[in-house]
Amino acid sequence: AWALYHLMSSPNVKIEAISCVKGNSNVTMVGRNVMRILAAMGKENEVPVFLGSNERLITPEPTVNPDDMFFGVDGFSDVDYSHLPPPNMALLKTGAVHEIARLILKYPSEISFISLGPLTNLALVLKAYPETRQLIKEVLIMGGNRHGVGNTESAAEFNFYQDPEGANIVLNNYPGPITILPWETANRENLVMNQTWRFETITSGPPNPVLEILNPAELKALEAGANWLPCDLLVAMAFTHPELVTERKQYPGSVELAGLLTGSACVESSQRRNRPHYHRRQHGPLCGAAIDRETGRGM
Repeated sequence: AWALYHLMSSPNVKIEAISCVKGNSNVTMVGRNVMRILAAMGKENEVPVFLGSNERLITPEPTVNPDDMFFGVDGFSDVDYSHLPPPNMALLKTGAVHEIARLILKYPSEISFISLGPLTNLALVLKAYPETRQLIKEVLIMGGNRHGVGNTESAAEFNFYQDPEGANIVLNNYPGPITILPWETANRENLVMNQTWRFETITSGPPNPVLEILNPAELKALEAGANWLPCDLLVAMAFTHPELVTERKQYPGSVELAGLLTGSACVESSQRRNRPHYHRRQHGPLCGAAIDRETGRGM
């Protein structure tokens, strides 16, 4: 939600469409949450919102205890928003995969795809419409990890864990520039904000309808004392202000699909450097390894 708020508020960004995918909630609830944020910004009619895949590429999915879901079943901590106007669900469209492909073909080498959740939709685009592979300007990904540090399983980051096959397809089938903001970067000490800063500094301005939605959701999610870590916002800010990324590293990598302990981890493979087909992307995905915290805070 923070990334959407940031991107929709950025004057130099034109969002052609928003595609929803099952992530921390089912795809319909994700769509509802998107519409709720857009409505709070007075922009629900400005950008089309499309529902995409409601399951990972390979099923069955892992069983999840609802009590273990960080942002609840609905993705907004199951907060009661009945005092707010309901989001206009009639504006939601279906067919996200086709729409993504249509836009890529309409605007060749102009579309930046910013992934804030699992990569299922983009993986389906690359497989169903292979002609799009050479026509995407760039892909930015919030997800994956560099050193096997997990936030879901022992070595898995949430977005890659939700659809490891989808992530693997994107990393191996899209030949253009990929920028990944991995879990270890987002979780670095200098990027973690305490709750006092989050709820006092950010809310110190004039009343904001978006904060009426996000404040109670995050207060509930962080009630156990966790720090504020807006991973999605970091990758959105890296897109709008690339100068915030102060350290970048490139690794040839893929996703571990069969490991008992390392499943869904993003794995560096030095052997791939010597494979003839590897040079389709000259140096592999670019990982944002460090971000300027103070400049980011000021924004």
